[in-house]
Amino acid sequence: MSGARLCALLGELGYERHGALNSDSFEWPFQYDDDRPILEWICHSLCPSNVLSPSEVSQLRLHSPHLIPV
Repeated sequence: MSGARLCALLGELGYERHGALNSDSFEWPFQYDDDRPILEWICHSLCPSNVLSPSEVSQLRLHSPHLIPV
């Protein structure tokens, strides 16, 4: 696990500004034993098919505005 993998994941998930991220800035959380399990889970479990698209977020906000703040 590394900051580079986390930054790549953000790109895969559609984060528009992922190219501006410095992966070295995301290395430090991976150095802590307490934080590593959640970061590994995030990097292994999240993918585009289980993350809402921007249009899905808009629809959810429209129908259930209390679930996702603007």
